[in-house]
Amino acid sequence: MQIDGQPRLWYREPTTNSPFVLSRFACGKDAPPFTASAAFPWHMQSLDEDLFSGQLREENQDAWRAMVQTWGGSVLVGSHGCAFIVHKNGSRTHVKVPRPGQKEPDSTVRAVAWVLSSTAITEPLAVVTASKSVFIFNVTSMTIVGQLRGHGGEILSIAVHPRWPHMFLTTSRDHSTRLYDLSYKPREVPNNPPWPPSTKPSFAGTAFGLHSSEPEGNGIGRCVGVLVGGRAGGHRAAVFAAAWHPSVDIIATGGMDRTVKIWRIPQVDHEKVKEDKEHLAREDKPLFSTDLLHKSRVLGIAWLNKDTLISYAAPALMRREHVEEMYEEPGEVAVWQWFGYSRYIKEGQLRPVTRGSIVDYRNSESLRIYALYALPIQGLKVHFYISRHQHHDPMLLVPDGRVIRIFNISHFKSKQPPDFPFEQGGGSKEDDSTAQLTAKMSNVEVGDQNSEDEADEVPEVYPLPKPVPRLFDEVPGWTVDVERARELHPSMPDIDMCELAWGGKVMIGIGKNGTFWQWRLREAQV
Repeated sequence: MQIDGQPRLWYREPTTNSPFVLSRFACGKDAPPFTASAAFPWHMQSLDEDLFSGQLREENQDAWRAMVQTWGGSVLVGSHGCAFIVHKNGSRTHVKVPRPGQKEPDSTVRAVAWVLSSTAITEPLAVVTASKSVFIFNVTSMTIVGQLRGHGGEILSIAVHPRWPHMFLTTSRDHSTRLYDLSYKPREVPNNPPWPPSTKPSFAGTAFGLHSSEPEGNGIGRCVGVLVGGRAGGHRAAVFAAAWHPSVDIIATGGMDRTVKIWRIPQVDHEKVKEDKEHLAREDKPLFSTDLLHKSRVLGIAWLNKDTLISYAAPALMRREHVEEMYEEPGEVAVWQWFGYSRYIKEGQLRPVTRGSIVDYRNSESLRIYALYALPIQGLKVHFYISRHQHHDPMLLVPDGRVIRIFNISHFKSKQPPDFPFEQGGGSKEDDSTAQLTAKMSNVEVGDQNSEDEADEVPEVYPLPKPVPRLFDEVPGWTVDVERARELHPSMPDIDMCELAWGGKVMIGIGKNGTFWQWRLREAQV
């Protein structure tokens, strides 16, 4: 449908009507839950844009179109001990995750993604992670072409490079983020630098961002860089999410330690990699790090433009003087700007000109919060949909039981400044005289400063902070439900995760019992 000759855009229309209709539904009886999903990310014009920087455009057009015709509309989903490819015709292909010798304590697939090899771009590859291992499948031949080890903890997420899809990041509970390149084969023998005063190669291992003392794996793929966790500047707990910058060589991460960090991509010496002489490229000092943004673990992060990001955190349990006064704050989603972009990235450059300074990687304040909203307590799997070339407004999807709530991020309102003057707990704004306020600032009491009853003083109690505006109440959004599916399956489970795909025209949801939903835009709005 068109209005005044222009296509009708559902995400800029009133929110009274649901823009999506359920088109596909499947649910098992005693099947294991689906734990991750990734829609096939490329389309017919992907090679004409900036995929592989346009280097492979001319020679592969026909084969590329045939590949997209075959795999377009497919969805890769993870489960327990396996993954599935849900094809556009509704059929499924089973992908079994091997467990050699039953060494892995848990084979639940936590993250999945689609990647491409730079030497065979018309044969898409599926990346599946289980426990500490990365498995790479050729979906055309349904064979394992790569199996990689390296992380010292469970792998939690995958982020594929937007322009070079043979490179991807994995985040883990071992406090680190690893960079893999499918152009190389796994390293067989470690090549670690010496740690002074020793002159021999270090055997500290993967926990310190080094090569493992055992072979890295087999097939294709090699870890060429690592964002190291630890006290220098890295994450001090599990890393839950990573996001590539859309145009320059920097990465954003978020983790259990409540921090968001921005890193330059580790500087890999590809000539030495080809000769197996390289040391693992390590970064332990980010360009930016702060825990002033969120009160709890950061579960997701994405770039909205060159210096503006959106991130969300889980609910937080807040302490007070007494245990019975503890309270829980809901999770939060924040839109914020990083002030350091122009300092590190000069016009026309792809790489940062220097490493981070201590004022930036030790709890920096170089940010501005544009918008901040409270999420529902149960909303822990928020999805960001960011159009690669700004062809679509950025969207936020929140699973809420058996419905999905959709919000246009461009409709977020600016964060309001706090009340001033600050109102102390229980009193009026005029209760404190100038002398009392001055005394508080200098930690000097008004009255008898030599009182012997200082030990019996009652500690000052501050009021609860002003509640953060609730996203569901403050921002108009669309609601997509599963009513049509309930007619077929009355005991249908809740939607655990969802994503928007294929230009914002299709929405996918997964849940327990191997439940899969797919919605499409109503015909009048396509």
